[in-house]
Amino acid sequence: MKKLSSVHAVTLLCAVILLFVLHRIYQSCAKLDSSLANNDCEQSLLESDGFICESKAVWNERKQIHRAQDDLNAIRHPDPVFFSTNWESTFHCSSTRRIGIRGDGGKWVCDSYRLKSQANCLIYSVGSNGDFSFETEIKQLIPHCEVHAFDKKVYSCPTNVCTFHAITFGDGIVPNNSRSWPSILQELNHTAKTIDILKIDIEGAEYSFFPHLFQSDKRTFPRQILVEVHPTNITIIQGFFDLLRTNNYVIAIKENNLHAGPYFFEYAFLKMNPLFFH
Repeated sequence: MKKLSSVHAVTLLCAVILLFVLHRIYQSCAKLDSSLANNDCEQSLLESDGFICESKAVWNERKQIHRAQDDLNAIRHPDPVFFSTNWESTFHCSSTRRIGIRGDGGKWVCDSYRLKSQANCLIYSVGSNGDFSFETEIKQLIPHCEVHAFDKKVYSCPTNVCTFHAITFGDGIVPNNSRSWPSILQELNHTAKTIDILKIDIEGAEYSFFPHLFQSDKRTFPRQILVEVHPTNITIIQGFFDLLRTNNYVIAIKENNLHAGPYFFEYAFLKMNPLFFH
């Protein structure tokens, strides 16, 4: 009987020691995870201007992929269907989500889930043409986002979804009665805020609008630009993409708008810190 009790005591002691060891291992792993979460994403946070937090190893792999595709994008291909062989995505998001109606009008957004953890969220949707499916869905997805819709015609936003402005985007001169980017931000008291998403479809006027936007204060540049690129002179198209690249944007998403035709493409651009490109 005493021998049996001794066996039980030894077994109990071994179990206690094992539990203690497992507990210490768990604590060590928890500290390691905390360290990774707090420190290992410093580089990605810096080079994405505070948008992306991921390990240095994963981030540097993304940078290598970007550089390889960016070099390929620099090679011009004289293809009749221009975008079939030119300007591919250079940066792949952790998560992409299509927001809005299916087909023409909806947009793919890069890492929309990251906006949920931001204290402030500001979205501009330009050229709504009376379709507020994008605004409605993103408001449902991220309720604390402040959403503003713009169009040259007068429409009404759905209740508690967005604020509508009858404004034509331009340089303040062309088109007639247009407003420049700085004047719009000033009127809405957004000059000191980050525009997290600029969704814009202005039927070819993007080629005249963006050069003026990028002449304004760099701090007002949108973090993410969702734009439909329309067919025009190839030199103008090349200049448009070169302009975005010069201002530290990477191509995150590329999609053919089949509803409009083979020459119309939807793009999502994500702004990086200049350090990302070095």
